[in-house]
Amino acid sequence: MKLLRPDLFDLNPRRRIHSERIGEGRHHLIVIDDLFQYPRDISALMNELPYSDHLDIREAAPTYRCSMRFPNIRSIYQELITEHSDINAMEQSVPGFDLYWDQSHIIDLKSCPPHVDVTMGSSYALVIYMNENHLHGGTQFIRHTTNGKEISSGTDEVFQQDTTIRKDTPWDYEPLEWQRYHLVPMKFNRLVSYRNNLLHSMYTNGSFYRDHPRKTIVSNF
Repeated sequence: MKLLRPDLFDLNPRRRIHSERIGEGRHHLIVIDDLFQYPRDISALMNELPYSDHLDIREAAPTYRCSMRFPNIRSIYQELITEHSDINAMEQSVPGFDLYWDQSHIIDLKSCPPHVDVTMGSSYALVIYMNENHLHGGTQFIRHTTNGKEISSGTDEVFQQDTTIRKDTPWDYEPLEWQRYHLVPMKFNRLVSYRNNLLHSMYTNGSFYRDHPRKTIVSNF
């Protein structure tokens, strides 16, 4: 049996919080740099976890995924709920916490269009970058070129149908279909949080993370 250190996921007391509004909808975006106190240990742990391409685990993700809950994850949610002042904390459910990375190849090209993270009982999403090396790309926020759509209920799948996916550059969308209006660059130990009905996707040049692991932690709350 391998036990995790009780302090492994402690937050860094010197973490830095930045808040801004993006897009025509003035969507609230939070970025926290230097989030964890021991990020290298967490990154090393992610190398040892079991990952799967099974749909029950990865759901709509085009990448390998492992599910795991952090011991003190509530402290992160409480901080974000305070920063996202339009959230009613009493409405939040107990969330899951997934860790996944994109490595060696894309599992499912159908999962590469812009997407939303709408989950029952949640309002916001977060992603934490855990690549210490091989940093490339980040999280891009997308506007539909024709109808100007920046958000979706998750039931409107026009963004799935109207997206041309090129195998070599699956997240570099056709300008006639999608406009990238904001990009948060990947940075080690950086958290990004946004409303989970906001259309977005990862951004890479399409081939970089086939040779180098892209390690992220994602969740809805």
